[in-house]
Amino acid sequence: MMYQVLYRKWRPRSFNDVVGQNHVTSTLKNEIDTGKISHAYLFIGSRGTGKTTCAKILAKAVNCLSPKDGNPCGECELCKGIDNASVMDIVEMDAASNNSVNDIRSLCEELAFTPAVAKYRVYIIDEVHMLSQGAFNALLKTLEEPPEHVIFILATTEAHKIPATILSRCQRFEFHRIPSEGICARLQMVAEAEGVSLTDDAAVLIAKLSDGALRDALSILDKCMGASNTVDQKIVTDVVGIAPKDQLFDLSEAIVEKDAAKILEIIADLSNNSKDMAFLCEELIDHMRTLMLVMTMGDPGDAVAVSVEELQRYKLLSERFSLDQVINIMKSLIEARNSMASGGDKRTILEATLVKIITDMKIDIDKLVKRMDKLEKMLESRPLISAQSLHAQKAVQTATKSSLESSESHVDLDSLIEKAKPFDSGVKCYRF
Repeated sequence: MMYQVLYRKWRPRSFNDVVGQNHVTSTLKNEIDTGKISHAYLFIGSRGTGKTTCAKILAKAVNCLSPKDGNPCGECELCKGIDNASVMDIVEMDAASNNSVNDIRSLCEELAFTPAVAKYRVYIIDEVHMLSQGAFNALLKTLEEPPEHVIFILATTEAHKIPATILSRCQRFEFHRIPSEGICARLQMVAEAEGVSLTDDAAVLIAKLSDGALRDALSILDKCMGASNTVDQKIVTDVVGIAPKDQLFDLSEAIVEKDAAKILEIIADLSNNSKDMAFLCEELIDHMRTLMLVMTMGDPGDAVAVSVEELQRYKLLSERFSLDQVINIMKSLIEARNSMASGGDKRTILEATLVKIITDMKIDIDKLVKRMDKLEKMLESRPLISAQSLHAQKAVQTATKSSLESSESHVDLDSLIEKAKPFDSGVKCYRF
C-alpha cells in the first residue's frame, strides 16, 4: 500500500478536530443543528488553515444520515463514501486550472440534475479568485437563485479579487492563522501516534517555519520523520536547510562586538553547509524582529514562536543592543534581501551588508567620543564666572520679574534694555 503523507492521513474528519478555527466551526455546527443551512459559503484565509478541510466536513455534515451536535457521524454510508471520494454528488473544482467561462457554464448545466444518493449536491470551488470575469458573471446568476438541492462552498486566499456581487451573495467566514501553541500540540499528538519522539524546541521551530499553516507544519514533520525517529531542533534545521539558532545568536554577538572576522567565518561555515544566503538573510531579519519585540514588549507571548530558553537568550542579548541599532540592522538586511532579488552574488551582498553594519556602529561611537571630547575642551577653556557676575545676573532676573509683575500695561522691553548699565566686571551683564 502506498504511503499516505501526514497532512492527508491526519486531516480532520469532524469540526471538533479542526485546530484554531473555533469561531468558524462553532457557527457551522450550530447552523447544521438548527437546519439553517446557507446556499453559498465563502471561506477566506491563508494557505493551510483548514478552508478545504472545513468545506469537506461541511459537505459531509449536510448529507450525513445521523449528524451528532452538528458534526458528521463518520460511520454512515454517505460519510464513508464522501471520505473515499466515491459519492459523485460532492464535486471539487480547482479554479486555478478551470477558470474559463466555459468551465463554469458546464458546471451550471449540471445543477439541474438532482443528487444521485445524497441530500445535497455540494460544489467546492478552490482558489475561486482565479476565475475570469466572464466566469464570475456566469456564476453570479446561479448564486442569486440556486436550486434547493445545491450548496456552493467557495475557498480563496485573496478575497479582494472577488467581485462584490459574488461576495454579497455568500455567507463569509474568515480563517485565522493557527497559533503556535495549537500547531505544537497537534504535532506532538501526531508524532506520538506515529511512534516518533518530537522535542519541544523542534515543535516550536516547525510551528514558526509553518507561519500559522498546519498543513505546512505536518509536511515539515513528515520530512523530518524520514530522516530520524527522534526529531530535535538539529534534525529540523538540517532537513529544512536553515541556519541553526545558535549560529544566529553567534552572528548577533559578533555584530554587537563589531567582530568582522567572526561574522565572515560564520557565513563561510553556513555557505559550506549549503545554506541559502537569501534565506539566511530572511532568518536574520526575523531574528532581529524577535529581538526588537523582546526589547519593546518584554514578553512578546504569541507574537513570536520561541522556547523558554531562547526567550531568555533574547532578553540577555537585548541588554547589549539599543533599539535604534536593531531597527537600523533590520533596515540594512531588508535592503540586502531586495538586492539579492535583483541579482548579484548573495553571499557577497550579505557579507558586505553585515560588515557595513558594524562599520557604521563604530563610526557612531567614534562620533560620540569626539563630541564628548570637544565639549570637555569647551568647558575647560571657558573662564570661571565670578561671584560678582552671578550677583549681576540675579539682579537682572529680579529686576525684570519685578517690572513685569508691577506693570499694568504693556512693558516696553527695548526701553528697559536701553536703561541698563553694564558692569565693569569683564563679563557682559546688565544692571537695572
